[in-house]
Amino acid sequence: MTGSAHAAALYYADRRTLDAATVAALVTAEDRQRVVPSMHARRSAEYLAGRALLRHALARHTGRHAASFRLETSAAGKPSCVDGPAISVSHSGDILVCALADSGPIGVDVETRAPRELGTLAERFFTRAEASWLAADPERRFRMLWVLKEAYLKALGVGLAGGLSSLECRIEPPAVAARTADGAAVPELALLQGNGCWIGVASLAATRLELKAEHAALDGSDDAVGPLELFART
Repeated sequence: MTGSAHAAALYYADRRTLDAATVAALVTAEDRQRVVPSMHARRSAEYLAGRALLRHALARHTGRHAASFRLETSAAGKPSCVDGPAISVSHSGDILVCALADSGPIGVDVETRAPRELGTLAERFFTRAEASWLAADPERRFRMLWVLKEAYLKALGVGLAGGLSSLECRIEPPAVAARTADGAAVPELALLQGNGCWIGVASLAATRLELKAEHAALDGSDDAVGPLELFART
């Protein structure tokens, strides 16, 4: 990546600290309409809490009112802000994160735990070099690789259907070296570590990523997730 740096913002929160009144004050009628009766209660709560965090982040980032933004979701599940910055959201367990950028697409992913079948998944979806690297510390390294790869796919707007092997990462803190399988431009990547979680951010802007992380204390609660540590980056 060349050129001047561009700023992106990362906001995070613990869903358990967001009471119903706090969420209700931020979400809109349009947000609530996406909660259908067939949704599991936990999934509905996660969705609305994520929308509350996103609207809070948009308001902080732009200075506009939280309810003034029109949010849409693509067929592939990627959210977008029609009249605002590029956005991406993720949750794992009770941790919610969202990323915003004024220059180019951005993706974010958070993971609080690795799947039980991580060995099988790594062999199936990671490159041979990555699978070999994570063998020394499977649970921890799997999450590190996964969040970077999924953040990249979210930035592309394709989700997991785009293929985890489309991006190969070599993590040697404080650096991340990456290459794409199809020869596409290599994204700017940032890997952050929090209390019990890993967060990956990917930017497709053709400038260096400067990332600011902020705890979204919507109800004045303490930060149980951070402060986030920038573990490695491209």
